[in-house]
Order: sequence, then C-alpha cells, then structure tokens
Amino acid sequence: MDFLTSDGIRINYQVKGTGKPIIFVAGFGGYQEVWTMQVDYFTQMGYQVITYDHRNFGRSQRTKKGHTLQRLTDDLIELVHYLGIKQAVFVGHSMGGSLLLDLIKTAPNLVKLAVIVDQTPFMLNTSDWSYGFMNYTLNNYVREAKKAPDVHETLHGVDNRVAMKLNNARIDYPFSRADNFDLLCEHISHDWRNVVQNSPVPIDVIAAVQSPYYNFLFAKWMAAQNDQINMALVDNCGHDIMAEVPDRFNQILRHFSLKNRYLSN
Repeated sequence: MDFLTSDGIRINYQVKGTGKPIIFVAGFGGYQEVWTMQVDYFTQMGYQVITYDHRNFGRSQRTKKGHTLQRLTDDLIELVHYLGIKQAVFVGHSMGGSLLLDLIKTAPNLVKLAVIVDQTPFMLNTSDWSYGFMNYTLNNYVREAKKAPDVHETLHGVDNRVAMKLNNARIDYPFSRADNFDLLCEHISHDWRNVVQNSPVPIDVIAAVQSPYYNFLFAKWMAAQNDQINMALVDNCGHDIMAEVPDRFNQILRHFSLKNRYLSN
C-alpha cells in the first residue's frame, strides 16, 4: 500500500493485525523486510504491526528531494496521521533510532515508547565522547562515509527466515548510497544527546555487545542520563539484532519493553 506525503512523495507501507500499534523504522539503506520476523510474531501476539520504506528506499518513490532526517520524520508523522493512530510504540534500528529521537523532539505526543536498536546518540568521536561510529570524527567523516564500512554487519549472518525476503527486496529495489549521501552525512553529524537527556517519553535501548560499529557502552550512558530510559544488551550478535537473532530480539521487545511499560495485550 502507498500514501502520498505533503510534498507529493509516494511512501510504501504495510499494516498487519489489529490491536495496539507497533511501528518499525528501518535504518540507512534498510528495507521493511528486515522486520519480517517481528511482523509475524507481534501480529500473532495481538498487536497491529506497521512497517514502511523511507523515501528513496525500498518500495517507496525515488526522489532527489527531502533527504534529511527531519523530512523522514515528517514522513513518519504523516503516515501515523494517515492511519489514524493517536499514539504508538516505535522501534527504530540504526538511523531509524536517530529518527525516533527526532520524533521525540518534534512530536512527543505520538510516542508511547521509543525502542532504539543499536544506535548511538552521537556518531562522531571526540576527546570526551568515545561512543561514536567506528573511527569517525568531525575531520574525517565525510571522506570515510563515501565508502561502505569494510566490516560484517552481523556476527553470524541474517537468520534464514529473514534472508530470502530481504535479499529479494535488495535485488528488486536496489539502494544507492551515493543518491542518499546527503542524508547519511546529516545522520552522522547530528547530536541527539540533549534529546536523550530531556526526553519526556520512555526510551528503551537495545544494543549489540559485538556491534561492528559502536561501543555498546553508549547504551549505559543513555540509561544513566534519564530515568525514562532502560537498556538491554544482546551478546553474540552484530548490528542487525532483529534480523540476526530475531527470536531473542522478539522476547526482549515483548518482555523487557512492552510488558515492562504496561503495553502488553
């Protein structure tokens, strides 16, 4: 299914199930198919599950405009309003986690709970911040970001139950890093630490101990900043927690986040 944003861009989305809504938000270069095992599981648990592709990603329209986190956040807000949802749980992976922090800043009334999956609030390493992305600094990130990181995102590969749908989406709807480079650079340079410290809504952080991108201690830093923030660490997997170890991820999301926040059905 598609809807048109206020600036005329076609966004593809899927809705399955009924009940309290959970909206899953993919990261940079991500596809909604990465949430395959979450869609199946939480639909069976009695939730309404919504996935979608960002503009210029996946099944959504390719465009030369709107490559900013704020525009992507506005797209999400417009989708929520289009679906008639008053408030939801949002689960964002990687850049999707940064988008959720922008959502908290922009429209906190829509957020019952934000779950941030393996995304630091500030991606540039400085003399007093060691939780950035790999070796990125203010001086080198534009140069470094031009090439994809030479690491494996996962520790053991994507779960076979996710891999086929995800690989088919990548083949059918190729992602262009170059065409989204402006978005990537903005994502890298944005500092969300103030939003973390002042968030009026609950945040859960799920971090991968063996993430190739981040020192997982960023999650402990976040939890120490705000009484509204809880954290969970996932061992023996890489950055794509929900696709590499989906059964473990689903249990964490269900029992640690949803039940803990009084949202279970």
